[in-house]
Amino acid sequence: MGTFDDANVDKDLLSQIFADEGDDAETDALLNEMLSDEKEDTNTSEDDVLKDLLSDDNDTEETSETDTPEENSEEETQDAVPQDTMEETVEVPAVEEDVPEESVAEPEAKEEKDEKAEPAAKPDFASRSDNDPIMREAKEVMDRERNNGTVTTITSGTTIRGGISSDGSLEVMGVITGDVECQGKVSIIGQVSGNVIASEVYVSTQRLEGSLSSEGTVKIGVGTVIIGDIDATSAYIAGAVKGDIDVNGHVEVDSTAIIKGNIKAKSIQVNNGAVVDGYCSLNYAGVNLDDFFDEK
Repeated sequence: MGTFDDANVDKDLLSQIFADEGDDAETDALLNEMLSDEKEDTNTSEDDVLKDLLSDDNDTEETSETDTPEENSEEETQDAVPQDTMEETVEVPAVEEDVPEESVAEPEAKEEKDEKAEPAAKPDFASRSDNDPIMREAKEVMDRERNNGTVTTITSGTTIRGGISSDGSLEVMGVITGDVECQGKVSIIGQVSGNVIASEVYVSTQRLEGSLSSEGTVKIGVGTVIIGDIDATSAYIAGAVKGDIDVNGHVEVDSTAIIKGNIKAKSIQVNNGAVVDGYCSLNYAGVNLDDFFDEK
């Protein structure tokens, strides 16, 4: 039996259509069966639609869940890219850190050069006085003079303002402001400001302003500064002298010596390390140098 698309068909209209085919009771039964069939069909169709909708929702959820790992993988790859770039940026400062090390090394080399240049300057008397050979020799000479004759000692803490003269030897450990003249030997360990005349002169002090004159030897210790001329028969210089040196005999300029002035002597020995700023002449050598260069 055929079905009707519309389940709400008017019963009266159907009864009119099928009025000629049988009794009213039979037609009513047929109509009721047809209407029940249509309701079942509509219910089944609605159930199928709901099932289809539910199945579509499940499919979309599964697809969304399957799509998320791909999105996560893409996010992970995107996150991985900045890490590489960060590693590259970290490597750049490592190269720049090497630059200041070179700038620090240059001043150190300059300081080392300056420290090496310091010994060429004025020697330090205070740190070398105990080891000064001239001071030891002067003490030995004064001890011998005490045993053989008269020695005048100007003790430390004593200050004499004015000149002083002596027939014997003189040991100066104090301070004398003035000229000193002795027939014997003079040892100066203290301070003297003035000219000194003696048979032998030993000086081991920080500074002496005045000329030194001797018929014998003049010896200047390490760290001693002499501001004045030196006139003697022989000389040994280990300190600093600013003035002319006129010696009839031998002059030895030690490695610690600094001389600013001309030197006249019979022979001159300049040790390695000494500084001499002046003209050196062997006027007392007894040799006529012009004879070697004249034509015969």
